Amino acid sequence: MIGLFLRLLKGGRTRSMDPLQVSMTGVRMGERFLLIGCHDRALLSGLAAKVGLSGAAAVATNDEASAKRAAAVGTKAGALIEVRPMAGRALPFDSGDFDMIVIDDTNGSFAAIESTARLDYLRDTLRVVRQGGRIEVVEGLGGGGLLRGAVVRPQGYDLLRDLATAGFKPSRLLAEKDGFRFLEGLRPNI
Repeated sequence: MIGLFLRLLKGGRTRSMDPLQVSMTGVRMGERFLLIGCHDRALLSGLAAKVGLSGAAAVATNDEASAKRAAAVGTKAGALIEVRPMAGRALPFDSGDFDMIVIDDTNGSFAAIESTARLDYLRDTLRVVRQGGRIEVVEGLGGGGLLRGAVVRPQGYDLLRDLATAGFKPSRLLAEKDGFRFLEGLRPNI
């Protein structure tokens, strides 16, 4: 009864748990993160909320639709999200700018990039993440929801191999759950 009364005082709002794809990244308050791509609005909104005012949220996009989507998420969530277009295969940020990079591959677009170009992107993410920082790739597998169809990856696609080749060591599969796969790599302290 008291819980219902408190909920009514709050206008019926209760704090919901973070979506799985946000929780699995491990982004923390005060961190600086970069999201590459913007297909999953819940992912960006949750990450931007996690870092709070003491952190920084940025998005690198290679198309106008993703840039608009990212800006709309920032407006709706009340979060300051810096959105920058990518020029070719280079990220528009300085070396060591971020604690964490998250690649949103929930729709399979990152996997669909030609393998040499994908490696170039991963090498540049190594450049913009600080020493000891990390990268996490959130892949959509399909399923897990009414409107989520299967995501097809190209033959020979091996993101763990690509992360290691780009210099993220160690790299590992964190989990496959609820239609997502989570892969992580660390930038060594050199």
